[in-house]
Amino acid sequence: MAQQGVHYFPGHMQKALRALENYIKVIDLVVEIVDARAPFSSRNPLLDNLAGDKARLVLLSKMDRADEAVTKQWLEYFSSRGITAVAGNLTQGKFIQILSRAATPLMAKKREKEARFGMKKQPIRTMVIGIPNVGKSTLINNLCGKKKVVVGNKAGVTRAEQWIKLGDDFTILDTPGVLPMNYPDGAMAVRLALLGCMKEEVLPTEDLAYALLGYLKQNYPNALKERFGIENIAEGDSDDIFLSIAKRRLLLEGNEPSLSKACYLLIKEFKDGLLGRFSLETPDA
Repeated sequence: MAQQGVHYFPGHMQKALRALENYIKVIDLVVEIVDARAPFSSRNPLLDNLAGDKARLVLLSKMDRADEAVTKQWLEYFSSRGITAVAGNLTQGKFIQILSRAATPLMAKKREKEARFGMKKQPIRTMVIGIPNVGKSTLINNLCGKKKVVVGNKAGVTRAEQWIKLGDDFTILDTPGVLPMNYPDGAMAVRLALLGCMKEEVLPTEDLAYALLGYLKQNYPNALKERFGIENIAEGDSDDIFLSIAKRRLLLEGNEPSLSKACYLLIKEFKDGLLGRFSLETPDA
């Protein structure tokens, strides 16, 4: 997935970052959401510095779209570095129980202080952070049990901070997604574009599609078998594979198979999890 570096930092992200710097002072717990398919690339070092020494939980979202074995490796990786991490599908299950269970040891000092001063147990002021489209709004809607915030499968849906009260235990701050200003490692930018964390126009669609196909060839040679009936793509010519996709799905320009439409389709089906469960990076990479 070799690519040149990418500069991408819309103005609303700079504004959001300044707002987060003010809010962090009153926060008890930071929940950082990353995409389970690329947990390293979808972390933001700006947010890492912002959180400082606050209690922190890393949530690997969209686990149902990632390689299960690789996700397990990532959980072990974070644990080995003393970072509390959990993984899940944010559209299913009750995450309030998972959040409460994971937060209990992280909030031990806060609860001890309250008890020492005879204070009533206070709600945990929780900031949900992450880059665009990793699932922040989906998580909060899951926690609330009903739709509270707008959700979209593209970057830049949440544009303003909002506080949401969850019973007596948590007060949640939803925040806009913030990306780093630069990605000197172009491969990281490619991964984020494939996950929908960057605007689609930042990198050319065909370049992304060929990068994705190259990665699948090396790591998941049967990735296209179920959806497109193409077996063992490892040794196949990339142009021929895209032409085959175009023919099977009747993607035409005039009367000819369309490479550009096949490229778009491959990216869309990967992004939506229709190709299967694949991860774009491993801890040892």
